[in-house]
Amino acid sequence: MSKHQYEYLGNLLEPRGYIRGPFGSALKRNELSDSGIPVYEQQHAITGTRIFRYFINNDKFNELKRFIVRDNDLIISCSGTVGKISLIKGNDPKGIISQALLILRFDIKKVLPLYMYYFLISKDGQQKILNASQGAVQLNIAPKNIVEQINVPIYSLEVQQKLFINYKY
Repeated sequence: MSKHQYEYLGNLLEPRGYIRGPFGSALKRNELSDSGIPVYEQQHAITGTRIFRYFINNDKFNELKRFIVRDNDLIISCSGTVGKISLIKGNDPKGIISQALLILRFDIKKVLPLYMYYFLISKDGQQKILNASQGAVQLNIAPKNIVEQINVPIYSLEVQQKLFINYKY
């Protein structure tokens, strides 16, 4: 395999590609309903399923548009089950993340999101996330400036594409 280099995770993100879920006061329980636009929760990062419990209306969706998931975003659990990750795919419903999630949105001119997904769920990637996390009773993902300093082995885009040439999602 081709030689790789190391790059800080933060340097691989789009500008403003590190998006922590809205503060609890931005999304109140009484604003949630049983239909509308889905709210992605920790279970979606943990299990990768897309069965939703909570929804918001269009007005709230527009108010929280910074937290909208897009194709190829990685959503990451930030508390308790730190480091559990799911890749948002083109056929996943549009929605927003809850306060317990983090979106990592990668610059596709630098790295394939699928490559980052597999790196971050690997033993090495998980260890780096956990080592950067904190909390004695309940583990919480580290602050942005620490997460962005995670060192990632990066191959050329050509090599990354070859790795996933037969991958369908």
